[in-house]
Amino acid sequence: MKKSEKYYVCNNCGYESDKWFAKCPMCNELESAVEYTADLNLKGEHIETPNIIFLDQKVDPPKKIPTNFKEVDQVLNGGLVKGAVYLLSGEPGIGKSTLLSQMAKFIEDTNGSIIYVSGEESTEQVIQRFYRLGINNKNIGLVFESNVESIIKSFEKNHVKPFVVFIDSIQTLKSENVDSSPGSIIQVRESARKMVEFAKTRNVTIILVGHVTKEGSIAGPKILEHMVDCVLQMDIEGSSGLRLLKVTKNRFGPTDEVVLFEISQKGLKPIENITSFLLSDYSNEPGNTLSIVKVGQKLLPIEIQALVSNPVYGSPRRVTSGIPLDRLLMIIAVLSKKLKLPLESKDIFVNTAGGLRITDSSMDVAIALSLISSYLDLPLSFFLIAFGEIGLDGRIRGISLLEKRIELAKKIGAENIISPKKFSDKKIKINVVENIKDLIKLFKKGEN
Repeated sequence: MKKSEKYYVCNNCGYESDKWFAKCPMCNELESAVEYTADLNLKGEHIETPNIIFLDQKVDPPKKIPTNFKEVDQVLNGGLVKGAVYLLSGEPGIGKSTLLSQMAKFIEDTNGSIIYVSGEESTEQVIQRFYRLGINNKNIGLVFESNVESIIKSFEKNHVKPFVVFIDSIQTLKSENVDSSPGSIIQVRESARKMVEFAKTRNVTIILVGHVTKEGSIAGPKILEHMVDCVLQMDIEGSSGLRLLKVTKNRFGPTDEVVLFEISQKGLKPIENITSFLLSDYSNEPGNTLSIVKVGQKLLPIEIQALVSNPVYGSPRRVTSGIPLDRLLMIIAVLSKKLKLPLESKDIFVNTAGGLRITDSSMDVAIALSLISSYLDLPLSFFLIAFGEIGLDGRIRGISLLEKRIELAKKIGAENIISPKKFSDKKIKINVVENIKDLIKLFKKGEN
């Protein structure tokens, strides 16, 4: 026997209560209570008994669906997993729909159709985007609907067997079971639950597009990220306009894989030679230093630029682009204390070329060199690449992947390497620096 139980959910924050409330006790939103009905099976009727699987039983690995988009397959550890649910998030206009359209173009039709569900764009807009990207695959079907139940029924009505479904976007979906507007906390949660259930029971791969809030987090309940198998995030990298695709959660492979795209009229184009792209405009001017940082699982060369000048207004300014402000403030404090440089009274601007956001602390030495170089108005005495982490005591600490960083530095053509540890290599000169006081020796002798 089934019994329906009513409870109320805040349409703004997701707070649940068995009693109606005029004002949400969690977020203080007025008149946000939405009635929700759950069916309770009191006698346990029609409950399936799960099988117990032991570790000595043979279990086939999950089947992969290659997207034939080489860089995307690399990020996804070989392709999409059959029956898995993916969440692709990013700011409006960043290229999420374009990426899905290109993936639909490259996926080969082997077992069924590719269905693209659009709940926010018109028929003309979607078709024109496919035409602009040169996509006319016969196995791609378009559905323009926002009702979850209607979308699922459309597959049976049209006798279509999908093996990949794109939902653009999860915030536009609406389930008949919930009396709430699309995009609300409860509606996003219920719609996602229905799509995950459909994916698992039909062994269909689904990619959900998710919008982000102004803070940069995925809009909707946090449980949305727990419900899916993999979370992909697209970001715009500073003034360069590059699109960075990274994996923040993956139940079928490693996380932190990244790929950089350029966006054009013909879609997203992966940057094959990232090294040449990032260093194309480098020059050994005062304030410029090169480093090799870890972004995801990749090592990338990056140019650090610094400008130290007299303050225009009363209080000195600290402006960064691509570099954590807290890290810069710590390095400034150490240089001021240990080298007696009056940086605390100066305006300081530091950025990475192209605005690429870096959190790897191995670029501390490169930042320090750029600050010293700009303050002294002296360039480095030779073409070098520097890496190392600076401690509060002024000592330079070791970093991970030192050998691989040195190998990449040699490929770039660096004459010297500033390293926190000894490393024997006859093809390149390695200068070991153990304290920030040793950095002063690296500049051309001049009037300072």
